[in-house]
Amino acid sequence: MYTVDIHYNGATRLSTKHNIDQSIIIARRQPDKLLCLIVGRGNGGTHKIKTESLNILAEYKTQNKIKDYICGSDLEMFSSTFINFKYKDRIPLSEKTKHNAGAIYVIL
Repeated sequence: MYTVDIHYNGATRLSTKHNIDQSIIIARRQPDKLLCLIVGRGNGGTHKIKTESLNILAEYKTQNKIKDYICGSDLEMFSSTFINFKYKDRIPLSEKTKHNAGAIYVIL
């Protein structure tokens, strides 16, 4: 799994798209084709980066640029989002137990 932090100080919506695009290119070279985007929990101003990231990923999913994505906060065993997530076996167990609200897992 390739992990990248895209919610650094000074990040903008435009830089978010660029960072996601570059991260997808690098993550496709990894054997597991899994990308973990650290986007922040959504408080203290990072909600713009998280929201923009989710919008970009939704668009990429409809364009078949990615297979799917799930927020770290949805990795709870009884979450309907997690239960219906087709690629849950691709996410490492160590990540599933974190329930990191500031992460988004992207299946390539």
